[in-house]
Amino acid sequence: MKKILLASALLSTSAFANLHLSPPDFDSSYGRAVFVDFKTAQYDITYDVLSEITTVKSKITFEAKTQGKPLFDLVPNPDLIKLDGQKIKQHMISFPGGVSKLRQLSSDVAPGMHTLEIENIIDTNVTYNSNFGNVSSAFWIRDLKDRLFLEQYIPSNFEYDQYQMTFNVSVEGVDEANQEFFTNGKLTKLSPVKWKIEFPEYFTVSCPFYHMSPTGLLKRLDFSYTSISGREIPMTVYSPYKRRTNKFKPEAIRVMTELEKDYGPWAHPSFVAYGTWRGAGGMEHSGATATSFGALDHEMLHSYFAKGVMPANGNSGWIDEAIASWRDKGYQRNPTTGFMGSNLGGQSVYKRNTDKRAYALGNAFMAYLDYRLQDMGGLKAFLRGYFQTYKHQVITEQHFKNNLEFFSGLNLDEEFNTYIWGQNVGNDHLLEESPHHSELSKEQLQSIL
Repeated sequence: MKKILLASALLSTSAFANLHLSPPDFDSSYGRAVFVDFKTAQYDITYDVLSEITTVKSKITFEAKTQGKPLFDLVPNPDLIKLDGQKIKQHMISFPGGVSKLRQLSSDVAPGMHTLEIENIIDTNVTYNSNFGNVSSAFWIRDLKDRLFLEQYIPSNFEYDQYQMTFNVSVEGVDEANQEFFTNGKLTKLSPVKWKIEFPEYFTVSCPFYHMSPTGLLKRLDFSYTSISGREIPMTVYSPYKRRTNKFKPEAIRVMTELEKDYGPWAHPSFVAYGTWRGAGGMEHSGATATSFGALDHEMLHSYFAKGVMPANGNSGWIDEAIASWRDKGYQRNPTTGFMGSNLGGQSVYKRNTDKRAYALGNAFMAYLDYRLQDMGGLKAFLRGYFQTYKHQVITEQHFKNNLEFFSGLNLDEEFNTYIWGQNVGNDHLLEESPHHSELSKEQLQSIL
């Protein structure tokens, strides 16, 4: 632990000012494409129950460090864009190598602070019940496929960035909206039809949990858990069925107790878990998850690694899945990895999604690291200090390697160059699918609203 804390002075990322963690700027056919630093994002989300249309008006403040045409992402086509009060256009472009798509503004900006306003419609994971005048809506996310974070719904930056987000939610066409919210943000009811949700400034585009449902449709339990820090943590578990909800409560408490013992106090303001059907797997958010019962422990671990210490990009996404899978397998310790090599984290710098091989290959690599670190207390001793030092920060795989080496005194160049940044050889037998992140169809995601 002392070594990790000492290393923080030398190796730490700069919390909440992460433009140095972005991929390189590049030239597109429309001009110089530059990454920017979002500072705040306000999203006015309106559900019109008469027209059954969901609109979003976004106001984003950002800083540009270099001159160029700013980059952002939004899967739905924007209806209106203003940059510093002036209407402009945007272009859908591809990253170098074609690994993903994104959007580029049509106007250059000078270095400094700017304001971006965007309007768009949401038609993903939202349903209206015209008979009762209510709405079901959620921002479900996924990390194994491209462009499935918040950009599915609202204009967003990329994983490297952390910024404070506010959702101003209103329901139009009714005098009183009978709606219930499940979220990991601070919820304030402003009127019978308006709410505000404020998310912490350390959140990235995969952190917010947002689920709005007709009041009483889902069965919830609210209770508190006393952390080892002495703090009372509000906890909510809910599902379509009372029996399932009741089953989730003791399991959430059991896992929270285990994780705090292993890695330290829970680092988020609360915990929320939506219990979906058996075999559905789950997806993690910061202090929240939508998950099947069997994947609950896996997803809660991700509130430490994935949404506590957070990956800067797709190439770094293997780290948290490797840690979670290593726990799933009982924290095994092995003298070899069992495979000859892979490029698990050595792909394009513009890659945005996590490699599916992170579960099997990553787990095998962690088991090997635990063997190498056994004289220093093992890998868990390192991870505990790493989490406590870098919680709420965004990290890269190089940062992870540097801290491993500082903690252990080992040179791990050969290991990372072979098993993480190497060639794909001798690993086909380790590529089983993870049961914890099942690939759900659009229809399945819609069905759990």
